[in-house]
Amino acid sequence: MTRTLRWGVGLLLVVSLSIGAFLLVPFRSWLPGGTVADVPLSQVVNGAAFNRLFPEPLDGDQLVFTQEKRGFSEARLRHGGQVKALLAISDVTTAPEARLKFEASQSLLQGWPLVEQGPQATALLVADRFQVKVIGQGEGLDPEQRQDLLGRFNLRGLAALQGAA
Repeated sequence: MTRTLRWGVGLLLVVSLSIGAFLLVPFRSWLPGGTVADVPLSQVVNGAAFNRLFPEPLDGDQLVFTQEKRGFSEARLRHGGQVKALLAISDVTTAPEARLKFEASQSLLQGWPLVEQGPQATALLVADRFQVKVIGQGEGLDPEQRQDLLGRFNLRGLAALQGAA
């Protein structure tokens, strides 16, 4: 391919993408939003605030934080080099539809609604704002083990973050 032809194709690509972007501007309200939707960042709890609320690992276990962003923090619970569970806390201010699954909950853990999500996941809604989730990995954890892990989170401290946002 000649140099002129490569430059022409590149220029055509840039012009096409620019025109496409310009044509989509009027439809931006139809496009999917980011993780914080239309919520001001000041109203979403920073993920770093969640890290200190995760449970202390038991003997032989190790807690490895894998992701942290505004409104979310995630860690893997390892035992003997194997991932035992994925633990997460999220601020549902950014995704209010996440509260819906807790409306029909018949189970409570420390006074907060609890739901089983399939054979490997259990979630808890704290202060009608923070979702705490345990997802078994590998051989997984039974529901009682997942609920025990959820109970070891600092749920009172998490509920106290409600006013700090």
